[in-house]
Amino acid sequence: MGTRYFEILKRAVKAVVKPVLQQWPLWLTMVLTLIPMAWSALDYHVLRKHDFPVSYLMECFVNDASVVAVLATFVAWLVNVVRCRRVLKWALYVLLLAMWVASLFLLRNFNTTFTPQILQVMMETNSGESGEFIHAWMGAFGTRRAIQIAAFTLLCILLAEWKRKPVADWLMRRGPMAVASVALSALLVWGLWNWRFLVRPYHSVYDLEKTQTGSHPNDLISTLHKSILTLRFQADEADAAVDCTLREVTTGNPTCDVDSMDLVLVIGESYNKRHSSLYGYGLDTSPLMRAERDRGLLTVFTNVISPYNLTSITLKNLFSLNSLGDGERWNDYPMWTAVMRRAGWQVDVWDNQRAFMANELFTASLNMYLFNPSVVKMVYRDVNEDYFEYDELLVQDYFNCCHLGDRNLVVFHLMGQHTEYAARYPRTADWEVWTTDQLPGASVPYLDDSKREIMLDYARATRYNDFVLATIVNFFRNRNAVVVMLSDHGEEVFDFRDFMERDHNPVKTPEMVRHENEIPFLIWYSPVYKARHPERVAAIEAAAARPMMNDIVGQMMLWLGEVSSPWCDSTRNILHPAYKPSPRIIYDNIDYDRLMNN
Repeated sequence: MGTRYFEILKRAVKAVVKPVLQQWPLWLTMVLTLIPMAWSALDYHVLRKHDFPVSYLMECFVNDASVVAVLATFVAWLVNVVRCRRVLKWALYVLLLAMWVASLFLLRNFNTTFTPQILQVMMETNSGESGEFIHAWMGAFGTRRAIQIAAFTLLCILLAEWKRKPVADWLMRRGPMAVASVALSALLVWGLWNWRFLVRPYHSVYDLEKTQTGSHPNDLISTLHKSILTLRFQADEADAAVDCTLREVTTGNPTCDVDSMDLVLVIGESYNKRHSSLYGYGLDTSPLMRAERDRGLLTVFTNVISPYNLTSITLKNLFSLNSLGDGERWNDYPMWTAVMRRAGWQVDVWDNQRAFMANELFTASLNMYLFNPSVVKMVYRDVNEDYFEYDELLVQDYFNCCHLGDRNLVVFHLMGQHTEYAARYPRTADWEVWTTDQLPGASVPYLDDSKREIMLDYARATRYNDFVLATIVNFFRNRNAVVVMLSDHGEEVFDFRDFMERDHNPVKTPEMVRHENEIPFLIWYSPVYKARHPERVAAIEAAAARPMMNDIVGQMMLWLGEVSSPWCDSTRNILHPAYKPSPRIIYDNIDYDRLMNN
C-alpha cells in the first residue's frame, strides 16, 4: 500500500516539475522579476544604506519567490499544453519585461514599488501629465539604470531560450530531476501557505493592514493585490463621506451672521514655500503678494504643514471637518463646503486638475468624493467644465461667467507648480526672467546645467503663480472679501540632495519633510473687509506663527464666513483665541514636531 501511494506521489511531483524544467527560462524570469522588493533589500544591504541581516534577506527572497513560484509553475504548465505556445510565451516575456522596467523605475527613482499611493498617483494622472512626467524623468540616473538592468535581463532571456532545450534535457536526467523535485516541492508548499494572504477575505483597510504587521510576502503579485483592495476600500470610504455630506446639506442646521461677503480659497500645487520670496528665497518670486503684505492687506503664516505629499489624500482631509491629529477619519465627517451651502453660501469650484474627457484616468478616490455627482448637484452652485493650459485662464474663465450673490464661496484648485515646471507658465519674455547663475545654491556639486534649468523653471512658475494670486486678489479688491491661499503639499527641487518632486519612501527625514510637507499659507483681506472687521484682521495677524496642519482649514473657513454650526470647534480654528493645536501627525504615523525637533 505504501509503495502504491509513493508511486502516485512520485508521478504527481513529476507532472508538476516536468513543465517547469521544460520552460525553465520563463519560470526563472517570472520568479526573479516579480520580486522587486527582495532585490531592493539586497541593494540597500550592498550599498550599506541599511545593514539588513542575511537571515532577513533570505526570508525576503524565499517568501516572495515562493508566492511567484506557484503562479510561474501554473504558467509553465499552460505554455506546455496550449497550441500557440510560442505566441503566449513571448507575450508573457513582453509583459514581464514591462513590469520589470516599471518596478525598477519606481525603485531606482522613488524608493518604492506598486503601493496604493503609487496606483493612486497613476489613476490621478491624465495623459498630458503622464507625458510630462515621463519626459521629466527620462534622463534621470535611476531611469537609465532601470533600462540598463532591463536590457541585461532581455539579453539573459534570449541566451536562456537559445539554450533552453539542451539544458532542459540535462535537467530531466535522474539526478538533476530528483534535486529539482525536492527543491521545487518545498518552494511550492511554502508558496501555497503564503497564498493565504491572497485568498482570504478582507472587509476593510484596517482588516487588510492587520495581516501586514508580521512576516509577509512583498512580491509584486501580493503588493498589487493589497494595493487594489486598499483603493477599493477607500472607494467605500468615499461613499460614506458623501452620504455624511449630503445629510448635512439637506438636514443640517447652521446659521450665518454675515449678509454680504466673498470668501475665496485658492489651493496651489507642489509649492515649496522656501522658493517664495515671502519666505526668504533669494529671487523675488512673489513680488505682488509681497506688495500686498507691505500694504497691510496680507498675513503670511509661517508654521503650516500638509499631512501628506499626495494631492488626493490631502484634499480629502482638507475638505472634511475631521482632525487627523485627534485620530478622526475624513469619511466620518461632512465637507465644510456643505455646511456653508446649508448656511446660505453660494459655492463655486473651479479646478484646473480635473478634465471631463472619456479617455482620461481620474483619481480613484478624490473625484468619487469631491466631484461626486450628488455633491456637485447639492453642494456646488457651479463647477468648471474646461481644462486650461495656464491657471490665469482658469481664473479668467470664472470671472467671465460668475454671477456673484450675497454670500460667495469660491474654490480655485490650480495646477500651480505641478511636475514639468516649464509648462506651468507662458514661455514669453514677461516670464522667462533670470538666468541660472542667479539661482540661490546653484553651485552645489550635484547640480548640472539641466538641473539648474529645472530649478529656474520652478522659480519662474512660482512667480507666475504669484501673478495668478494677484489676479484673484484684484478682482475682489473693492468688495468685502477674504482670500485664503495655501498649497496641497510641497516639493523638492534639488534643495538639499540630487532629487526633485516627492519621495514616497516610508522612511522620512527632517529635510525631506521640510521641503515636501511645509507649505505656504496666506490670508489676504480687502480694504473694505479690513475697515469693517478690524478685530477679525487683528485675530488673523495674531495667528501668523501658530502651528497648524491644513487638514483643519475648514474650521477657519467657517469662522471667516461667520457660520455657526454644531460642527464648529473653536479649539481647531487657528484664528480663534481658544485654538489648541492637536498633534500634527503626517503620513498617518509620524509626529511632525517630534521628528523636526529630534
